[in-house]
Amino acid sequence: MRPKGFPLFTALLLVLCSWISSTGVARAFDTVILDPGHGGHDRGAAIGYVFEKHLALDTARRVEQLLRAQGLKVIMTRSSDVFIPLPGRSSKGNSVRDAVFVSIHYNYSRGGSGNGLETFYCHNDSYKLAGYIQAYIIQESRLSNRGVKHANYHVIRETSKNPAVLVECGFVSNSSERAAMMTGLYRERLAVGIAKGILAYRSDR
Repeated sequence: MRPKGFPLFTALLLVLCSWISSTGVARAFDTVILDPGHGGHDRGAAIGYVFEKHLALDTARRVEQLLRAQGLKVIMTRSSDVFIPLPGRSSKGNSVRDAVFVSIHYNYSRGGSGNGLETFYCHNDSYKLAGYIQAYIIQESRLSNRGVKHANYHVIRETSKNPAVLVECGFVSNSSERAAMMTGLYRERLAVGIAKGILAYRSDR
């Protein structure tokens, strides 16, 4: 015989589980969706023969290797120099439950005066992930900290089922940062920072 309060208890439990799921609290994850920006005909930020699309893909591949070495599953929105429309990227970001989505980009500013690294989020449940990644990419790169910022970019706005952030890994338009990002060492440091941020966020769940 069930206790008289069982239906009410069950209903409250279901509401609580739904709230936890919607807020991203106490949800473990073992999948990371990496989104290298641009690709194909879309070069992204470009100076001479330095294209953001190549830098972003190389950095994402390095992050992928680091995360796989830690036992995490990794999904790439693109693994080669192809163009993926924005809805296709966010669709992949929503395709797996209990995952995180990290879009990797390099920045540009007119006049070349912009410098430093920044991480963007749209939904509140993505703020903590952005904070961890920003802290670790600054630690690894030692470049200027432009901070964690709210933005309405499509891929992080429409990726609503999982925490989603967009990382800007330095300015292609800045001559000193461009010289650094053309080296594998710099991109490896950025990848280490991104991976550390993801793992720290996972440990804090």
